[in-house]
Amino acid sequence: MITRLTDIELEQIRGVIFDLDGTLAHSNPDFKGLRAALGIGSGTDILEHIHSLETTMAKMQALEIVHDYELASSRQASWIEGAQALIAFLKARQLPLAILTRNMPEAAKITIEKLGIDIPLVLTRYDAEPKPHPQGIHLICEQWQLNPADILYVGDYLFDLQTAQNAGSRCALYCPEEVPDYAQAADLLVSCYHSLIKAWPK
Repeated sequence: MITRLTDIELEQIRGVIFDLDGTLAHSNPDFKGLRAALGIGSGTDILEHIHSLETTMAKMQALEIVHDYELASSRQASWIEGAQALIAFLKARQLPLAILTRNMPEAAKITIEKLGIDIPLVLTRYDAEPKPHPQGIHLICEQWQLNPADILYVGDYLFDLQTAQNAGSRCALYCPEEVPDYAQAADLLVSCYHSLIKAWPK
């Protein structure tokens, strides 16, 4: 784990928001297959592509493809190593927890129920503007009555980092294997959740 947050700064974190797919659960859709099915290239924002389609019918057909991929991956979801222990650790510290995902509600519910993820506050792309828009973090902070600067957002992708930055929150980027180029902008790089637990001030 590489960190730019000091022990004192971690101690000041008053709430934690998690991404879902690829962060708590192995439940990311087959993005390569999904983009091929939609006829778009690697790196294209799928939701922006759908929004750009000219007709309602085209948008509906594209969303149906996306939904099928999301549901299929959620049914196969499994825990990411250490995520369950991290949730338990943060709960023991009485920190409020939430999930902010770009997924649709039905797929997120399948993943959460399949794994028994004990985080009741969940916002999907239908509850707030999809990431990297900061609305989801702001809505959660309003409910918690906390400042976004006191929040740590944990995710595994560029959109997660951008969402935290746009909201004025701290970001922990989960990257257990190769560290991406954009990771340099994260406040915290986490290769293993067990190491994050050990690093958190007791």
